[in-house]
This record gives sequence, C-alpha cells and structure tokens, in this order.
Amino acid sequence: MNTLRELITTGLHQHGITTTCGGHASAGASWVAVTLPDNTVIWTTDNHATVERDAAGIGGLHAIHYLGDPSDALPQEQITLVDRRLDRRNNPAKAVTELVDTIATYVTNWPHSPAARHPERRIGAYGVMDLPARLLRRGDVIVHTATGHESVVTSIRHRGRGEYRRTTRTVTPPTRGSMTSLPDTWWKFPTTLSRSGSTIVPVIAHRHVDPNTLPRIPYPQVPAAFTDGDHVVHDKVIWERTNGTWTNHTHTRSTTPVGDETILRLFTEDARLRQGIPTHQPAA
Repeated sequence: MNTLRELITTGLHQHGITTTCGGHASAGASWVAVTLPDNTVIWTTDNHATVERDAAGIGGLHAIHYLGDPSDALPQEQITLVDRRLDRRNNPAKAVTELVDTIATYVTNWPHSPAARHPERRIGAYGVMDLPARLLRRGDVIVHTATGHESVVTSIRHRGRGEYRRTTRTVTPPTRGSMTSLPDTWWKFPTTLSRSGSTIVPVIAHRHVDPNTLPRIPYPQVPAAFTDGDHVVHDKVIWERTNGTWTNHTHTRSTTPVGDETILRLFTEDARLRQGIPTHQPAA
C-alpha cells in the first residue's frame, strides 16, 4: 500500500523535483516541501494514510506556494495551486497524480516567470508584479485584480517608436464587474492591443503558462463561397444575400448593403468572433 506522502514524493522525484518531508508543522499538520530557486517554498499535503484504503482519512489535497515565511505568511503571500477535498466517491490515486502534475508544471515553468527574470522588481499583494510592457514575454499571465480576469501573452512584438503590440488569450474570465455579462465567446478568442513600452502591466509574478498548452481556438469553418438566398446569423443579426450583396433587417429597413468580404470577416476576425460565432445557412 502506498501512503499519500510516498505517492507525492515519488511522483515529484520522477519529474526531477527534490522534496523534503516532515518537520514543516503548520495548522497541526506536516507538509512535503519543494524549495524554488528564489528560496520560496511550495508546501503540499503530507499524510501517512494509505490512498487505496483511507481516502476519507486524507481529507483533502493542498499545495500552496508561500512567498514569505510559511509559518507567518499573510494571505497575499500565499498562492494556492491545489485545494481539493477527497472522499470515497473520488478517484484518490488520480487526484494525487493531478496534484503532482500541477506542481511539476508550476516548478518547470518557474524559471520563465517574471519573478525569476526580474528578481530586482518588487512583488506586491497577492503575488502581483507591475511590469513595463516592454518587459513582457510569451507566457506571462496578465491579471486584473479588481475583476479576477487573467490572460496569457501569446505574442509580443516591438513595432518601433516605443510601441509594443501584444496578443493575449483569456484563461480565467472575470468573476466580478460589468464584463461578466459579455457572451462566453468573448473570452475564447485572442485580443490584440498596442501600447507604449513604458505602460505598466500587472502580471502574476511566479506564474508562466506555455501558450502551446492552451486549448484550441474554436474558429468556425469559413464558407467556400456564397450564393443568392444564403443567410448568415451573427450576434442575433440575420444577413441575407440578394443580387450579390448582403442586407439585414434586424434593426432597420434601410440597412446599407455589404459585399461578401464583409460577411467573411464575421468568420475570421477575432473581434467579430468574440461577439458570437456565425452560422451559415445555404440557400435552399
């Protein structure tokens, strides 16, 4: 039988991650510790219960990255990586594997994080660092603390004259504020902005996400051609093709006709797709 400690330490060691066990007392429990190069630590659940027989005895799986002294850390100095309860209805072995994979990915990506690249810069509350736009890199996680919105930088390019153009993808939609009313599609497609290199951008200091691991962008199939009588529905607006041009009568009877190129942009432009994914209804 494998104890929880054995499964966690063995799993992390297989990823090349060194751990120390026991002696890290907090809240009446001991913790398996992983020390990062900046001497901050990740503490994870340390329990001698056997996973196969006593999942309920484990109670839960936890992994916390402490930016300060773990025994006296303020809430803003704690980054929760895993917080999951276990009972007999769960698959405890699978849950432990997922915990190990989460920690291993976090530790592997740490050298690319803003904190590792810029140890000279101050880390503020909740592990947030303010970076000038010129110092952003692919994989940095931009955070809007007022709403909870998080997005990953997928590309950044210097355009000259101190201007930087970056593309981001949302990984955590906002949970507070007016933008929670936007459609789900708004958060599934990239956003591109141009800003001065000196513009301050708040990022999660100890986090890095490989953009190649993000889910596929759900681009719709682009129609090969259009014919008169076709309809396209986008953002509750119905477009109809007649005599080679498109009109919609959703809002007004005097809509200016547009060409096929305009309708094709509904299927290809990120800004349009964030408003809604179009559907093409060929003529009968």
